[in-house]
Amino acid sequence: MKLTLTTALAAAAVIAGSTSAFAGEYDEHYRDIVELKQLHIDFHRAVSHAGINPATKLAAVEALLALWTEDGTVISGGVTYSGKGTPGTASCDPGSLTLCDFYFNHAGGLVLGHDWVSLTPIFTEAITVLDRRNADIYFQCIYVDAVTYQIKSNVTLGLPGMPGTGRARKVHGHWLFSYVQSTSVAPPTVDVYQ
Repeated sequence: MKLTLTTALAAAAVIAGSTSAFAGEYDEHYRDIVELKQLHIDFHRAVSHAGINPATKLAAVEALLALWTEDGTVISGGVTYSGKGTPGTASCDPGSLTLCDFYFNHAGGLVLGHDWVSLTPIFTEAITVLDRRNADIYFQCIYVDAVTYQIKSNVTLGLPGMPGTGRARKVHGHWLFSYVQSTSVAPPTVDVYQ
């Protein structure tokens, strides 16, 4: 009887420990998903209304660069931009091929005079946590003129249906973009009346 009770208690401890470990991994996975969604939100917040004046543009570029790993890479229009760069230095000049060059000199939403808002239909977002440090992330940025309400462009972070073309990496406990291939696509449409 004593051996059976001891065995039962040991088995219960093993099951409880396994359940606790599983719950911890489950919680961690969903924490990662929430943090990756926040990265997506922070991106849209930074690029919206970014071209209204030079100070706002500079703040937007700084906010965008903070969302990237130091060795981050964007491929857009067949051009590769790598490493962050720093606003106000040669590393942000046209042709320096840094992320700072890309955002400061080429990104349509940050062109001075553009008061664009970046939107994403939720059905275009895709996030897959690959492991504790890497994730695939894809979403669209539909830029709408805040004054005329016209759609100006629709660009993607990642390529539609192509895992590995939009990546985030966890650095010091925070998710950051690390690699993105970007392209222009037609804005998605949904007829809500059918």
